[in-house]
Amino acid sequence: MPPGRLVVTVCRDAERFGALADAWDDLYRRCAAATPFQSHAWLHSWWLSYGRRGRLRLVLVHREPPGLPASPEPSQPPEPPEPLASPEPSQPPESVRASGAPVTAPAATSGGTSGGTAAAPARELVAVAPLMLRYRPLPTLLPLGLDISDFCDVLLDDRCPQAADALAAGLRRLARTALVELREVRPGAAAERVVERWRGPVRRRADSVCLELPGVPMDDLLRRLSGASARNARRKLRRIDELGISHRAVAEHEVPGAVATMLALHGQQWQGRGVTPEHLRPRFAEHLARATRQLARTGDAALTEYRLGDLVLVSEVTLFSRHLAGGYLYGAHPEARAKVDIATMLLRQDAARATATGRRVLSLLRGDEPYKRHWRPETVVNQRLLLARRHLAPALWLRAGHLAGRAALADLARTRLPILLAWRTRLRGRRAGGPPR
Repeated sequence: MPPGRLVVTVCRDAERFGALADAWDDLYRRCAAATPFQSHAWLHSWWLSYGRRGRLRLVLVHREPPGLPASPEPSQPPEPPEPLASPEPSQPPESVRASGAPVTAPAATSGGTSGGTAAAPARELVAVAPLMLRYRPLPTLLPLGLDISDFCDVLLDDRCPQAADALAAGLRRLARTALVELREVRPGAAAERVVERWRGPVRRRADSVCLELPGVPMDDLLRRLSGASARNARRKLRRIDELGISHRAVAEHEVPGAVATMLALHGQQWQGRGVTPEHLRPRFAEHLARATRQLARTGDAALTEYRLGDLVLVSEVTLFSRHLAGGYLYGAHPEARAKVDIATMLLRQDAARATATGRRVLSLLRGDEPYKRHWRPETVVNQRLLLARRHLAPALWLRAGHLAGRAALADLARTRLPILLAWRTRLRGRRAGGPPR
């Protein structure tokens, strides 16, 4: 990358977030670790549906080419510790150099730049940390897209090694009165480079379990199974072909209607079996339709419908990054399960897509369900990275201890609760005069 001065700004304005699309997309293509959950289409759509006013915190790093006049830099006295709780700030965006010293930055213009009109065309976005501020239980900076995104991360320009240092400095300044909690960080994510440069306490905790298969043809996936399991899977695939089930990629302009159909099928599929409540809410439907349409336009998503005649049996949204493909969500007609093995049908198509496009990982995304384990996938555990400045170390330890306690209780419930429930059932049977069950 050509040399240039790195300038860090903190964006709190939702309109400016929207105007960053082009610069953000360019950076997204230059970050090999990025997944579609870090794309502007996904995160800005998420903010429109889920964001809360005053909570947006985008840490942006721009490269200013040589020759631009430097912004005046005042002397920087040591920053005193500040109380953990603070009112919502209403000041203009802050700016810092990679060293952490503040500079005065002019307001950003459209197109994702952070300078005045004359300098705007020359600046280039080289790093982003898409965050939001949450006040409870402690003031914490969390990733945008949380809860409905399988992976969270920052974006770093692979051509600019200094971008990680600048982003770490910007995060550190923003974290004067709040913890930083990076959730669902996939091993090898760009955020790990920022954490390596963090000056302050760091705690790591396990987050969600993800399962991954190699991006190979279906025949190769079948070889991973035992002989009996492979024969059973081939029988299921023949059944799909014999029924004449066809599949088609939904065109971009058809995506909103097809997403509505998929979510309706998803609700029917899980009726009475504990559907994720968020998947049935209007805000999720609005976000998924909006984001999927934009991602389909750039080739980062595909919505596939599986039909038997005119009936849509199954519909699935698949997401793509540079090295990864993964089925995000699907819906199935109640009759589909009686006719075909849905998981096998979807896996064959996703494997074909991953192979055709050279993506080496076929991710089954979050969740450790038995039907995924059937294919003998590799277990990959996302990370939860807790960062703080030194004067907030006690708050970090408190949060880390809280998470450790929750994890211990969850393990105890998973290992002991079935035994306790069985004993309770036996005792009730004896008190009722019947035999132990």
